[in-house]
Amino acid sequence: VQAEQKQWVQQAQKVVEPSADDIRKACRVYLAMKQLIEEVKARAITINCLGGFPLDEIGYPCLGFSKLNDQGIVAACEADMDSVLTMLIFRYAFGIPGFISDPVFDTATNTIIHAHCLSATKMDGPAGPRCPYIIRNHAERRVGACLQVKHRIGQPVTCAKLINLDTILISTAKIIGNPDVDRGCRTKIATKVANARKMLDNWGGGVVTGGIVEHLHRVLFYGDHLQSIKYLSILMGLKVVEEA
Repeated sequence: VQAEQKQWVQQAQKVVEPSADDIRKACRVYLAMKQLIEEVKARAITINCLGGFPLDEIGYPCLGFSKLNDQGIVAACEADMDSVLTMLIFRYAFGIPGFISDPVFDTATNTIIHAHCLSATKMDGPAGPRCPYIIRNHAERRVGACLQVKHRIGQPVTCAKLINLDTILISTAKIIGNPDVDRGCRTKIATKVANARKMLDNWGGGVVTGGIVEHLHRVLFYGDHLQSIKYLSILMGLKVVEEA
């Protein structure tokens, strides 16, 4: 645990809110998750981290999720199985992790800000470069430890979500900034799209059912994979719905 804590702190640009004990707890949760994954030979893990998980007592899983994604293991928050399956598809097809986000639309500037408190730092894959990061506390609860990751400006991205096990929602954009305001989740990625109003009106493509996680979450991946996903969906028998 101490070795993990030292590595996280040394590689960070800075530590803002979390105490040493907050980071230590987060490292302990990571090692526990990694041991469990190895024991059951899993390729993915998700936790109902905002309900039913004693975060304050045990520690927050956000740092561990980030590191597992960096290592090639899919790790997702909020027990979002649709996002887990989406991330597995992209992991096997392209070898890259995804960033689960809550998208916020700005129709005046045709931008979408993707925000969450969990992001991988190696978005090009385990062998790729590491994005700079700051260690922050969890934005909604103002406790624990997570990462504020600074993503690559100008990077084309694909946003996707597997819905109902038979449909992939998909869109493309380009990263134009990393907003740094103390509102919303810690990692924020501003992306430019062709028509934010059209996307907002077509959000979900008429196929999304369920609760807020199904409607809200999308997974952001580095690269324009639109055509490749269309080809892959033919092989997998999936429908593709473009939200753009």
